[in-house]
Amino acid sequence: MAREVYLWLVVAVLLKSATPTLQACNYTSPCKLKGGLNLTLPEHLVSSNGFLKVNFNLEVTPFTVDWLTLNRRSYNKMIPGPTWRVKPGDTVNLTLTDLLTFPEKDEPNNGKRFPNSTNIHTHGLHISGEVPHDNVFIQIYPNNSHFDYNYPVESEHPSGTYWYHPHLHGSVEFQTNGGMGGMIIVEDPTNASTPQHLQDVSCPNHCEHDVQLIMQPTMLYSGGGFAKLQIEIADNLFMLKNYNVTGTNETLYDWMIDPNNGVNNFTTNGRLNPVLYLPTGQTKRFRLVNAGGGPTLELFVIDANGNPACEWYEIAWDGVYMDKATPAHLGKSFIVPAAKVDWLIVCNKPGTFYLTSLASPSDDPSIGNAARYNGTLLTLSVSGSITNTSINTTLPARPWYQADFRNASDSEVHGRFMIEASSQKTLNRDLFSNGTYWRYKVEVNKLQEWYLTNTGTTSSHPIHIHVNSFQVISYNPYTGPFDGQNKTTNKWKYWDQQNNTCYYQHAEYNSSDIVNIPSDPLKYLGHDKRWAQGGTGTLGYSNAGVYRDTLLVPPLSNITVRFMTNKYLGDVTIHCHILGHEDSGMMMVTDIVNQGEVLSANVTSGNAYPGTCQRCDPFPPNNGSQCVSSAPTPLTLANLQQRPKPVALPIPNPIDTQTNQPPQSTPPGGANRPN
Repeated sequence: MAREVYLWLVVAVLLKSATPTLQACNYTSPCKLKGGLNLTLPEHLVSSNGFLKVNFNLEVTPFTVDWLTLNRRSYNKMIPGPTWRVKPGDTVNLTLTDLLTFPEKDEPNNGKRFPNSTNIHTHGLHISGEVPHDNVFIQIYPNNSHFDYNYPVESEHPSGTYWYHPHLHGSVEFQTNGGMGGMIIVEDPTNASTPQHLQDVSCPNHCEHDVQLIMQPTMLYSGGGFAKLQIEIADNLFMLKNYNVTGTNETLYDWMIDPNNGVNNFTTNGRLNPVLYLPTGQTKRFRLVNAGGGPTLELFVIDANGNPACEWYEIAWDGVYMDKATPAHLGKSFIVPAAKVDWLIVCNKPGTFYLTSLASPSDDPSIGNAARYNGTLLTLSVSGSITNTSINTTLPARPWYQADFRNASDSEVHGRFMIEASSQKTLNRDLFSNGTYWRYKVEVNKLQEWYLTNTGTTSSHPIHIHVNSFQVISYNPYTGPFDGQNKTTNKWKYWDQQNNTCYYQHAEYNSSDIVNIPSDPLKYLGHDKRWAQGGTGTLGYSNAGVYRDTLLVPPLSNITVRFMTNKYLGDVTIHCHILGHEDSGMMMVTDIVNQGEVLSANVTSGNAYPGTCQRCDPFPPNNGSQCVSSAPTPLTLANLQQRPKPVALPIPNPIDTQTNQPPQSTPPGGANRPN
């Protein structure tokens, strides 16, 4: 029965992508959008002699899909923006000028605000978070203010696919989902370090086979979508209620948000379901970016009957090469908001095929409650004779600081921290405060082991860490608390897995708050077992060993990641890349400091460390609990080299800046699912 439903969904998605009969359509006589224009690639801005000078203006541009033209904010009147092409060792100098002149909406922190101010984030680049580099707390105001960014791309920077987008807290969702974004390519060296078969399909020498696909949630309107966001943020360009649909009591706004009219689309390179013409047997490199902050994409290539078509292998995630080219896990690339994946793809048979995103209910256990897009992103029109071209699986080596750390010893790990998401849109039990309220500090050039957890019972969160990509090590048993909310009062609290109220709560908690336990709170428990077993229902998990900068953290999960704090000091921003969550406060900042500096930080929320519930819980809680009566061993830089047994936590003061390395235990290694 499940397969029959799934096949029905495949047919429905393909029918949705079919071109309808042409008719006269306009704002007062709207009809369903059809798309189908030829694919165009963004303009390329290419470095020369070690430098790339970019001048970006924030301005309004008409954005047209079929008969519908909307006004959107953009970089240089382009949606998507131009592709930057640089080499390791280059420097990018960017001047970003805000040419908007509209009045600005301001709101308290963590509200929807600043639709006409901006800044920019180079997502995934290994770049300093300090000013004037990739600092996301810069604000560029309307009326011709500007900022000069400087991005030194280090000589050891991994070649790969990255992207840029606005990151001004309060308007990140609005500006990014509206179309502001573009790709960054750090080119592969044209020498023996890059396999010839990869050079043959990649820029700089073979850009004709290098296909950049920027997939943006620009036309998501069903149920409110982008139009609702425009109203909430007081968008000066909102226009849909100005047109009445002939013969109805509806405005164009009403028509656009009606799910029956199907205006719920991603665009690819600014077009709805464009067509790419290919010859049989020609290998292409697809660079695919989910360039938004909403639904997840679950991509594969199928024919008109829903059968797998063409051959394609994943070669890189989030700009970092895998060990070798590999068929996608369960036949789909699971691309959370902001994630990137590179494919090598060849179609050996002629025909019409579809790059499609399609959610299967069987994968719900690994994903939880997340927005998942169903639709065709690109049509492939393949012509020629049947061929038998195969895909070479050899890939370049990664830089030293992105080595395989899965078998690193305890003595090699110099810092451990937990990122705890929740259904309350908090990180580590607090909403975002400011850019200098550091929740953790680490030393530069040291191997870190962090744990990504989620106390939510249904909601999942794609967590993005700036500056340093991280390697997925394992999915571990989740022994921590779960959270729940009184939706009338917005009060919330934590319970342990035996439904006992947690001793450690959060800074805003009051014991008199009335909050009921959520229904079936442990429904999603068991990610560690499902991940280790593999197979059906595990699409939402990452394979071990893969490097990511954004990773889905499902409800009641516990994921170990490792990374080297290579080279760069300063801010490391962490947030959920469901950008509405980020704007609402699901963000925090950590800090990388010189070796030997004081590591004090605001680790706790009130008296609670992330991941803890009862008095005997260790931090991070990755090896059950072991309650001892003595206080923890005082932390020094010397004992960062070892991992003592877990101990009971002290009760910190309500306003405490504890050193951020409490003793804790060796986390379970988990199964190393092959990548």
